[in-house]
Amino acid sequence: MRRVALVLLLACAAAVAQQRPKVLLAVFAHPDDETLVGPVLARYAREGAKVYLAIATKGEKGTNDRAAIPAGEPLAKVRREEAGCACRQLGIEPPVLFGLNDGELGAISSPLGHNIQEVADQVEKLIAELHPAVVVTWGAEGGYGHPDHRLVADGVTQAIQSSKADVKLFYVGFSPEQVKSLNEFWPASMSWHATDPAYLTVRLSFTKADQLAYHRALECHKSQFSPEETQNFENALDRGWQQDVLFRPWFGDRKSDDLFK
Repeated sequence: MRRVALVLLLACAAAVAQQRPKVLLAVFAHPDDETLVGPVLARYAREGAKVYLAIATKGEKGTNDRAAIPAGEPLAKVRREEAGCACRQLGIEPPVLFGLNDGELGAISSPLGHNIQEVADQVEKLIAELHPAVVVTWGAEGGYGHPDHRLVADGVTQAIQSSKADVKLFYVGFSPEQVKSLNEFWPASMSWHATDPAYLTVRLSFTKADQLAYHRALECHKSQFSPEETQNFENALDRGWQQDVLFRPWFGDRKSDDLFK
């Protein structure tokens, strides 16, 4: 009887595990960074996964003359609302906000590296709480080189390599063709950086519905982009992606006893 009960218990546990939705965690530096993986987040949410977006900084320094919103808490409040709007349009969970200061992830501090360590600590907590199977973030180049982008990727990588959880980590990347499309729209002082396509081994397709979802999400970020800039950004991404968002997988589990093999 005990053996039968144990078999039934294990069968029920397996069934429950199969019914649990897959979990994807995206970690980026600022509200609006999620745009660069927006179609992928929309796709997996549409397919039934639980998709979470974590944002490291408040984005409170991203001012422009057009929006005329003062830096600091007034802009941080607007950007929190915009992040929530974007998540709703993508069909994903409400944003998780770390609340760190914009542009200060690499600030000299005591203890040394406090802010970047806070990113790693927060990601570790989310891994323990949400049990994601997949985490996505910026690549080493940080898109167009923003220090906060690069450092978020460092913090996420630290959290993954410190964790015993079974988590796959992917860095979003951009081929030379995609970078060319983006740089035609983007300011020359912030050129996007390409990754050799040989490393971008994960290609994720998306539907027209996913594309429209990320368009709506980008349009939430009115403090950052005018309607014309939003349209130009969408056009540049759509031309570059050609229905595929590219990622580079983290190879942290590769084993070898020779550096040259």
